[in-house]
Amino acid sequence: MSSLRPASRWTVAVWVGAAVYTVLLSAESIYRHRGYQTSFDLAVYDQLLWLLSTGHEPFSSLVSRPMLGDHFTPGLVLLTPVYWVGLDLSGLLILQSAALGLTAPALFTLGRDAGASPAVAALPAFLWLLSPWVASVNLFEFHPTAFAPALITVSVIAARRDSWGLLAGTALLALSLREDVAVTYVVMGVVLLLTGRRRIGLAVALGSAAWLLLAGRIIGSQGDSLEFFGRRFAGDRGDSMGDALVWVLTHPLEALTDAVANSGADIVLLLASTGGLALLAPVWMLLAVPTLLHNALTANAFQHDLLRHYHLLAAAGLFIAAAIGVRRVPKIRGARVVALVAAPAVAVALVGGLVIHDVWIGGQFFDRRSVRTALDRVPPDAAVATTIHLLPHVSQREEVYALPEPFIPWDWGSPLPRSELRERAERVRFVALYAGDGPLPYALNAVPILRRSGFVEIYRDERITLFERASTD
Repeated sequence: MSSLRPASRWTVAVWVGAAVYTVLLSAESIYRHRGYQTSFDLAVYDQLLWLLSTGHEPFSSLVSRPMLGDHFTPGLVLLTPVYWVGLDLSGLLILQSAALGLTAPALFTLGRDAGASPAVAALPAFLWLLSPWVASVNLFEFHPTAFAPALITVSVIAARRDSWGLLAGTALLALSLREDVAVTYVVMGVVLLLTGRRRIGLAVALGSAAWLLLAGRIIGSQGDSLEFFGRRFAGDRGDSMGDALVWVLTHPLEALTDAVANSGADIVLLLASTGGLALLAPVWMLLAVPTLLHNALTANAFQHDLLRHYHLLAAAGLFIAAAIGVRRVPKIRGARVVALVAAPAVAVALVGGLVIHDVWIGGQFFDRRSVRTALDRVPPDAAVATTIHLLPHVSQREEVYALPEPFIPWDWGSPLPRSELRERAERVRFVALYAGDGPLPYALNAVPILRRSGFVEIYRDERITLFERASTD
C-alpha cells in the first residue's frame, strides 16, 4: 500500500468503505427480514418480481393494480435475473445495499472532477456512508429508487464531462426506477443551464419533462392511483394535489408554519449529514428542493421524518452539491479538515445511527420457529391474507393480501370494483394473524367475516393464529 500514490490510496479507501458498507448493511437488512421485521413494501416488490420471473402478469394483489399502475417502474424488470438464480429477497436486499454503497465512489469521482484533492474529495463519500439517513433508507424495506443516487451522481459527472452516451444511459436507468426521479432530472437540466451547459442542460430538462408526462399518462391509464396519491397529499386541504397547492397559495403563513413543523428539523439534519459542505455549491442544492418541498407540504405523516425512504432523492441532491462544493474547502491539513467539517457530521451520524438502528433492529421480533411452523402449513399456490410483517414471507404467489383486505376494502387507489374484491375474498384459503403486529386492529376487523365465511383455526400459539377455509366438498 505504501507504494501507491496519495490519489490511489484515497480511491482504494473509498472503495473499501463502500464494500464494508455493503456487507454490513446487507447483513443487517437480511437479519431484519429473517426476524420478521420487514413488511408491506418489500412484499409488493417481491410479488411483482416473482410474477415477472415466472412469466405471470405483474399485477400486485397487495395494492390491487398492475405494476405500472402503482408507480412507473419499468426498470424493475431488470432485477428479474435475481429471481432466476434463486437469490430473490436476500438478493434484493444485497443489491439495495450495494447500490447505496456505490454512491460513495461516484461522489468521490464527482469531487475529483470538480477540482478537489483526493483527500478532500473523499469527505462527501465517507459522510454518505456514515449518514444515518442513508442507512434508514437501506433498512426500510426495499425500493427501486435505492439505485437512483449512484445513477444521478454519474449523470452529473457525465453532463459535466459532456459525455452524452453515459448521460443518456444513466438517466434512462434512473428514470425507469420511479416517476418522481424525473423531477430531479428536470431540475438537473435547469442547474446545468444556470452553470453554462446550455445545450446538454436543455436536453436533460426537456427529455425528463417528457418522460414525466409519459409516466403520468401510463399510470393514469391503469388505475386511479394518481388520484389516491393526490388525496393523500392534500389531506384536509382538498381532494387533490391541485387543491392543496391552491390552499398553500391562499394560506401562505399557515402553510409555511406547517412546512417548518413537518420538515424543518429534517432539512437541518440532512444538511448536517453533509458536514455543511452542500452549502458550498448552493445552485446544486436545487436538486434536493422538489423532494424537500413535497415532504414538507404533504399531509402524509410518513414523509415527515427520516425513518423511511421518502427523503432519499433530497439526500442525494445535497451530497452531490457537497461533492461539487468540497473543492472550496481551504487547503489545510487533513486533521483540521476533519475537525472543522467532518466532526459535526460524524456526531449526527452517531446519534442518528443509534436511533435508526434501534428503530429497525430493536423492535419486537417474532418467535421464528412458531411463525415458520404456521406458515409452512400454507401451500405455495394458495391465496393467503396476513398481517403486514408476515407478508414478505408468503408473497411469492399470485394472490396475497394485507389484512383486512380483501375481506374489507382498503383505499389504495385500486382500480378494482368491490365485486371483484369479494370474488378475491372467496378465493382466499388461508389467513395468518400475528398478535404483535402494529396494524393488528385493522386486521382484527376481518375476523368476524372469516368466521362467518367458514374459516377455522388450524394452528395457534401465543403469538400467531392460522385459519384455513373449511372444505365445502
